[in-house]
Amino acid sequence: MFGLRKKKAPIEAPAEIAGVRVKASQRARRMALRVDAKIGDVVLTWPRGASEHGALRFIESNRDWIEQHRRKIPVAKHFSEGEVIPVYGRDFRIVRRDGRGVTTLTDDTLVVHSRPEHLERRIKNFLKETAEEVLSDIAAQKQDQLNLKSKPLRVIDPRTRWGSCSPDGRMMFSWRLILAPPHVLDYVVAHEVAHRVHMNHSRKFWALCASLTDDAGASRRWLKKNGSALMSYR
Repeated sequence: MFGLRKKKAPIEAPAEIAGVRVKASQRARRMALRVDAKIGDVVLTWPRGASEHGALRFIESNRDWIEQHRRKIPVAKHFSEGEVIPVYGRDFRIVRRDGRGVTTLTDDTLVVHSRPEHLERRIKNFLKETAEEVLSDIAAQKQDQLNLKSKPLRVIDPRTRWGSCSPDGRMMFSWRLILAPPHVLDYVVAHEVAHRVHMNHSRKFWALCASLTDDAGASRRWLKKNGSALMSYR
């Protein structure tokens, strides 16, 4: 009797090749390079059946593209004592104080009671809570304009999107929006509320969106110009 030929096990993807991060994909049919905004670097998609030798050749043949896009990736920003950060259209300097207390915004400072090692987490929690409060108020007003029943929204940590609206009308927003000027938050909320009526980007959708906010075009241009800087906050 002839034995069945065993299939070769796929080569396990390495974590990195020639300085490029690697991510295995069972669905990908070919190798590809992309910018991963979450980690702030270029990533190689490793399809089933790929080899390290082939991946190395692919990377070297696209080295110019890799370096070009790496230069465009903003340096990751972290919240630290003495740093000035934008909050809802104004600049505030981070001031840390020992002991317990409520994080507050004064005229020009963000006062955080925290040990040094917990400072960044406390600031992010405060910004997320503030974003949820502000965005919820804006969303409620715009849904009232359209006679829509308000639904609770979520503030999350996406790296590539500012907001989203599911078919059931539930909306999600990036906490980093609180770092943008008020007109930008207003536009992003208007965009997602308009999706509660039109789940597309048709002319009717854009007309409705424009009716819910002032100068949507200016806000889109602001995000295009400054969005990557906000996304760089980790």
